[in-house]
Amino acid sequence: MKNFDEFAKTLATIVSHGGGHLVSKNKVLRAFLLKKGYQLAYKSLVEENSDNRPIEMQKEKVRVILNLFEMADKRMKEGLLSPDVVRSVINVLINNLVIPTKEQKETDKKFKEAYNRTPPAFLVIAPTKRCNLHCVGCYASSDSKSAETIPYDILNRILEEKKKFWNSGFTVITGGEPFLYLSEEKGILDVVEEHPEQWFMFYTNGTLITKDIAKRMAKLGNVTPAISVEGFELQTDLRRGKGTFKKIMRSFENLREEGVPFGISTTAMRHNAELLVSDEFLDFYFNKQKATYGWLFQYMPIGRKYTLDYVITPEQRLYLFKKEREILWEKKLFYPDFWNSGVLSTGCISSGREGGYLYIDWNGAVTPCAFFPYSTVNIFDVYKNGGNLNDVYNQPFFEAIRKWQDAYGYKRDKEHTGNYIIGCPIRDHYKMARNIIDKYNAKPEDISAKEALEDKEYYEGMVSYDIKLKTCSTRIGKTSI
Repeated sequence: MKNFDEFAKTLATIVSHGGGHLVSKNKVLRAFLLKKGYQLAYKSLVEENSDNRPIEMQKEKVRVILNLFEMADKRMKEGLLSPDVVRSVINVLINNLVIPTKEQKETDKKFKEAYNRTPPAFLVIAPTKRCNLHCVGCYASSDSKSAETIPYDILNRILEEKKKFWNSGFTVITGGEPFLYLSEEKGILDVVEEHPEQWFMFYTNGTLITKDIAKRMAKLGNVTPAISVEGFELQTDLRRGKGTFKKIMRSFENLREEGVPFGISTTAMRHNAELLVSDEFLDFYFNKQKATYGWLFQYMPIGRKYTLDYVITPEQRLYLFKKEREILWEKKLFYPDFWNSGVLSTGCISSGREGGYLYIDWNGAVTPCAFFPYSTVNIFDVYKNGGNLNDVYNQPFFEAIRKWQDAYGYKRDKEHTGNYIIGCPIRDHYKMARNIIDKYNAKPEDISAKEALEDKEYYEGMVSYDIKLKTCSTRIGKTSI
């Protein structure tokens, strides 16, 4: 595409002339980049629409991309993004998306020839299970006594291989608490520093982000924290411990002062779902605290003392879906609801799907995602046996889920797709997911996942939930896209 090539050359020129300072200080240049980026996204996703997706779905994808860039532009106007952060974003964007090298093109070609698919876009890695908090319903069952940790050399190897084999320049770090990671006297920011060509997002409780840590993050430029909140002080402290909210507010202040973009991460439960999409909540975190983005996760009944009692009702789920449209189109915020965003991601992106990811935990177990805690492969064992990340990707267990994703909607045209609102295999199609788990003898990640497999009431409750959800979501799922 001629226009795309011209845009790529413009970005390359910006980088060669000190892109971070140039973009952060020049509003005319930012306006040009926003306009050009929007035009290219619209042309590619809506006008060309090579995969024949529903047009309204494609328009939503353009809208959510534009919301993120417009919010970043707003934060630059406010002086809340450091030039080093802007420079890093542009560098990563160019090196991974805009101007692929000959070597990168060859890598993609080899992967496609080997697996008949394009590679995953990123990894979600939990390098340590250790955490300084003891949150109610923690999906990872983390606490301060947990010692399981990915060794530093293995973590580095994983990051090098995802870049080498997948051309992946984005990594999500979760936990446990990422800022408690320590191996070979190296912390998580040492890992970030060793990979300046990649962009990192941390899911963190936010209580350990001191002024010094914020300053280092700003200097590195290639990392952003998504900080967990449950609502306001009452709701956050109730789940995460007294005093947690005040510590988070101090972390927000430290990050703003140093120009580090940050987001929020929320967990919708039956008691707080409506609050997390309320005008009061959105105004406080996005307008007053200056979050650049947010992610809403619906409680998944796994982990510490899992219970179906926390799961939002099907009616609440549809309410969140409708609110997401309002937040996206009217408030123009980047605050996707992870489970309700199948419209934005063309369905589930777990199990290494194109544009998607795999999840690696502190013990090396690789699962479809953090909320699907069953595995047939351990990356530590793969490395010991002379294998690499592609051997992990090529597991029949993951391929079975990818084939289900294809059949449900990802590889089907707009006339024959499934309901994207309920596109999660483990949450929305539990009976099917259990069949795949049993067929490939996938092992539970921890004791809670094992207990869930053996819990008859859990199985019946999940299947019953899915039936109710399908019944009440079918009409809106078909008409909204």
